[in-house]
Amino acid sequence: MQRREQAERVAVFVDGANLYHSIKNYYKGVLDYGRLLSAAVGERKLLRATFYIVEKQETDEAQGTPSARSFVFNLNKFGYKVRSKPLIVHETLNAEGERTVSHKGDWDIGIVVDMMRLSGHADTYVLVSGDGDYVEAVEYLQSEKGIRVEVISAAQCTSQALLDACDQHTDLADIPDLFRKKTVSVHHSVVIS
Repeated sequence: MQRREQAERVAVFVDGANLYHSIKNYYKGVLDYGRLLSAAVGERKLLRATFYIVEKQETDEAQGTPSARSFVFNLNKFGYKVRSKPLIVHETLNAEGERTVSHKGDWDIGIVVDMMRLSGHADTYVLVSGDGDYVEAVEYLQSEKGIRVEVISAAQCTSQALLDACDQHTDLADIPDLFRKKTVSVHHSVVIS
Protein backbone atom coordinates (compact mmCIF):
# COMPACT_ATOMS: atom_id res chain seq x y z
CA MET A 1 0.00 0.00 0.00
CA GLN A 2 1.44 3.38 -1.05
CA ARG A 3 1.11 6.31 1.29
CA ARG A 4 0.41 9.60 -0.38
CA GLU A 5 2.33 12.47 1.19
CA GLN A 6 0.27 15.42 2.27
CA ALA A 7 1.44 18.88 1.35
CA GLU A 8 2.88 20.83 4.26
CA ARG A 9 0.16 23.16 5.57
CA VAL A 10 1.30 26.69 6.39
CA ALA A 11 -0.41 29.59 8.14
CA VAL A 12 0.94 33.13 7.84
CA PHE A 13 0.52 35.80 10.53
CA VAL A 14 1.49 39.37 9.61
CA ASP A 15 1.93 41.90 12.42
CA GLY A 16 1.06 44.91 10.25
CA ALA A 17 2.24 47.58 12.69
CA ASN A 18 5.64 45.91 13.14
CA LEU A 19 6.01 45.44 9.38
CA TYR A 20 5.00 49.05 8.70
CA HIS A 21 7.58 50.49 11.11
CA SER A 22 10.31 48.19 9.75
CA ILE A 23 9.63 49.28 6.19
CA LYS A 24 9.35 52.94 7.12
CA ASN A 25 12.65 52.94 9.00
CA TYR A 26 14.84 50.65 6.92
CA TYR A 27 13.61 50.25 3.34
CA LYS A 28 12.87 52.42 0.36
CA GLY A 29 10.11 51.53 -2.01
CA VAL A 30 6.66 50.02 -1.85
CA LEU A 31 6.27 46.54 -0.45
CA ASP A 32 4.57 44.01 -2.73
CA TYR A 33 2.22 42.22 -0.31
CA GLY A 34 1.43 39.52 -2.86
CA ARG A 35 5.13 38.76 -3.24
CA LEU A 36 5.51 38.67 0.55
CA LEU A 37 2.78 36.04 0.83
CA SER A 38 4.23 34.03 -2.04
CA ALA A 39 7.67 34.05 -0.38
CA ALA A 40 6.17 33.01 2.96
CA VAL A 41 4.23 30.08 1.52
CA GLY A 42 6.63 28.82 -1.15
CA GLU A 43 5.56 25.42 -2.52
CA ARG A 44 3.48 24.58 0.54
CA LYS A 45 -0.30 24.58 0.93
CA LEU A 46 -1.65 27.83 2.37
CA LEU A 47 -4.07 27.18 5.19
CA ARG A 48 -4.66 30.84 6.08
CA ALA A 49 -2.89 34.19 5.85
CA THR A 50 -4.00 36.83 8.32
CA PHE A 51 -2.86 40.45 8.24
CA TYR A 52 -3.41 42.38 11.49
CA ILE A 53 -3.81 46.14 11.30
CA VAL A 54 -4.53 48.99 13.69
CA GLU A 55 -6.58 51.78 12.15
CA LYS A 56 -6.33 55.38 13.20
CA GLN A 57 -9.82 56.73 13.64
CA GLU A 58 -10.22 59.94 11.68
CA THR A 59 -12.71 62.58 12.71
CA ASP A 60 -13.11 63.77 9.13
CA GLU A 61 -14.39 61.11 6.73
CA ALA A 62 -12.27 62.56 3.93
CA GLN A 63 -8.99 61.99 5.79
CA GLY A 64 -7.45 58.59 5.22
CA THR A 65 -10.56 56.42 5.31
CA PRO A 66 -10.78 55.65 1.58
CA SER A 67 -7.09 54.75 1.44
CA ALA A 68 -7.47 52.46 4.46
CA ARG A 69 -10.39 50.73 2.74
CA SER A 70 -8.45 50.32 -0.51
CA PHE A 71 -5.46 48.96 1.45
CA VAL A 72 -7.70 46.32 3.08
CA PHE A 73 -9.31 45.55 -0.29
CA ASN A 74 -5.88 45.01 -1.86
CA LEU A 75 -4.77 42.78 1.01
CA ASN A 76 -7.91 40.68 0.52
CA LYS A 77 -7.17 40.52 -3.21
CA PHE A 78 -3.68 39.15 -2.47
CA GLY A 79 -5.19 36.40 -0.28
CA TYR A 80 -4.99 37.82 3.23
CA LYS A 81 -7.80 37.76 5.76
CA VAL A 82 -7.62 41.18 7.44
CA ARG A 83 -8.30 41.72 11.11
CA SER A 84 -8.38 45.31 12.30
CA LYS A 85 -8.92 47.19 15.50
CA PRO A 86 -9.00 50.91 16.24
CA LEU A 87 -6.03 52.80 17.61
CA ILE A 88 -6.85 53.79 21.20
CA VAL A 89 -5.81 57.31 22.17
CA HIS A 90 -5.49 58.10 25.88
CA GLU A 91 -5.31 61.71 26.97
CA THR A 92 -4.42 62.54 30.56
CA LEU A 93 -3.37 65.58 32.54
CA ASN A 94 -0.32 65.40 34.75
CA ALA A 95 0.00 67.15 38.13
CA GLU A 96 1.11 70.39 36.43
CA GLY A 97 -1.93 70.36 34.16
CA GLU A 98 0.01 69.43 31.04
CA ARG A 99 -1.78 67.17 28.60
CA THR A 100 -0.15 63.80 27.84
CA VAL A 101 -1.27 61.72 24.87
CA SER A 102 -0.47 58.04 24.53
CA HIS A 103 -1.47 55.54 21.87
CA LYS A 104 -2.31 51.86 22.26
CA GLY A 105 -2.82 49.58 19.34
CA ASP A 106 -1.19 46.24 18.87
CA TRP A 107 -2.30 42.76 18.00
CA ASP A 108 0.29 40.71 19.94
CA ILE A 109 -2.25 38.85 22.08
CA GLY A 110 -4.72 38.49 19.19
CA ILE A 111 -2.05 36.98 16.96
CA VAL A 112 -0.99 34.52 19.67
CA VAL A 113 -4.62 33.51 20.28
CA ASP A 114 -5.11 32.90 16.54
CA MET A 115 -1.90 30.84 16.49
CA MET A 116 -3.23 28.67 19.31
CA ARG A 117 -6.60 28.25 17.57
CA LEU A 118 -4.99 26.98 14.35
CA SER A 119 -2.34 24.82 16.00
CA GLY A 120 -4.18 21.56 15.32
CA HIS A 121 -4.49 22.31 11.61
CA ALA A 122 -1.08 23.57 10.44
CA ASP A 123 2.42 22.13 10.17
CA THR A 124 4.29 25.41 9.85
CA TYR A 125 3.67 29.00 10.89
CA VAL A 126 5.27 32.00 9.26
CA LEU A 127 5.29 35.02 11.55
CA VAL A 128 6.00 38.32 9.81
CA SER A 129 7.31 40.37 12.73
CA GLY A 130 10.51 41.04 14.59
CA ASP A 131 8.82 41.58 17.95
CA GLY A 132 10.37 39.68 20.86
CA ASP A 133 6.99 39.53 22.60
CA TYR A 134 6.24 36.41 20.52
CA VAL A 135 9.13 34.32 21.87
CA GLU A 136 7.15 32.46 24.57
CA ALA A 137 4.37 31.61 22.10
CA VAL A 138 6.90 30.44 19.49
CA GLU A 139 8.64 28.16 22.00
CA TYR A 140 5.30 26.75 23.22
CA LEU A 141 4.08 26.05 19.68
CA GLN A 142 7.34 24.29 18.83
CA SER A 143 7.67 22.15 21.95
CA GLU A 144 4.03 21.43 22.81
CA LYS A 145 2.31 21.48 19.41
CA GLY A 146 5.13 20.37 17.13
CA ILE A 147 4.77 23.36 14.84
CA ARG A 148 7.70 24.70 12.87
CA VAL A 149 7.86 28.49 13.24
CA GLU A 150 9.56 30.63 10.63
CA VAL A 151 10.02 34.38 10.93
CA ILE A 152 10.20 36.99 8.18
CA SER A 153 11.35 40.42 9.33
CA ALA A 154 13.83 43.23 8.95
CA ALA A 155 16.93 41.66 10.49
CA GLN A 156 18.25 44.96 11.85
CA CYS A 157 15.20 45.46 14.06
CA THR A 158 14.40 41.88 15.03
CA SER A 159 14.64 40.70 18.61
CA GLN A 160 17.67 38.44 19.13
CA ALA A 161 15.54 36.20 21.35
CA LEU A 162 13.04 35.74 18.49
CA LEU A 163 15.89 34.95 16.07
CA ASP A 164 17.18 32.36 18.54
CA ALA A 165 13.76 30.79 19.05
CA CYS A 166 12.50 30.50 15.48
CA ASP A 167 13.29 27.55 13.20
CA GLN A 168 14.21 29.77 10.27
CA HIS A 169 14.60 33.52 9.68
CA THR A 170 14.27 35.32 6.36
CA ASP A 171 15.32 38.95 6.12
CA LEU A 172 12.91 41.11 4.14
CA ALA A 173 15.91 42.36 2.15
CA ASP A 174 16.64 38.80 0.96
CA ILE A 175 13.26 38.30 -0.74
CA PRO A 176 13.69 39.05 -4.46
CA ASP A 177 11.44 41.72 -5.96
CA LEU A 178 9.75 42.48 -2.64
CA PHE A 179 10.09 46.23 -2.99
CA ARG A 180 9.05 48.32 -5.99
CA LYS A 181 10.31 51.82 -6.52
CA LYS A 182 7.92 54.51 -5.39
CA THR A 183 6.17 56.12 -8.30
CA VAL A 184 5.58 59.81 -8.25
CA SER A 185 2.40 60.83 -9.94
CA VAL A 186 2.56 64.06 -11.84
CA HIS A 187 -0.62 66.08 -12.16
CA HIS A 188 -0.90 68.47 -15.04
CA SER A 189 -3.19 71.43 -14.70
CA VAL A 190 -4.76 73.08 -17.67
CA VAL A 191 -5.90 76.65 -17.37
CA ILE A 192 -8.40 77.79 -19.97
CA SER A 193 -8.89 81.51 -20.22
